[in-house]
Amino acid sequence: MFNLYVVSKFRMDPIDARVGQDVEIGKPSRGRRSWTRVEEDALINCLTDIVNDGWKVENGFKAGFQRELEKGMRKRLLGTDIVANPHINSKIHIWKKEYSALSDLLSKSGIGWNSTTSMIEVVDEGVWDASKRADPQIKSVRFKTWPYYSSWLDIFGKDRAT
Repeated sequence: MFNLYVVSKFRMDPIDARVGQDVEIGKPSRGRRSWTRVEEDALINCLTDIVNDGWKVENGFKAGFQRELEKGMRKRLLGTDIVANPHINSKIHIWKKEYSALSDLLSKSGIGWNSTTSMIEVVDEGVWDASKRADPQIKSVRFKTWPYYSSWLDIFGKDRAT
């Protein structure tokens, strides 16, 4: 005997694969998107370009900046499925939260930045311990590399209240 397979407009999407559910080809996935390093690099370059082109204002960016980012991403990554909403909006939101957390941490004496390794450096363990008690999620920050932090300084630097 042999198995008969029917090719249809449906396929299993490995990101959204659930038992007994098909995902239609050509339809955007409703699951969470995983960005590649190349895509993140392209977004950083696009963000740097729009900052240099005057899209950055005192408290963020001018209206329509996400569409400009989407256009820039399409130029840099031919055939990309990344769109302004939800992909770019979500990634920028996450990056702003991470930038804010890092900036708050680095504002404390006893915690510094190593630009060679793109990691925080703890000089005073007492300050680090107090920071972990205040925010238990901060412990995952210590040994993680942050390759975009220096770019975030230019992109988001003045978006934060002091």
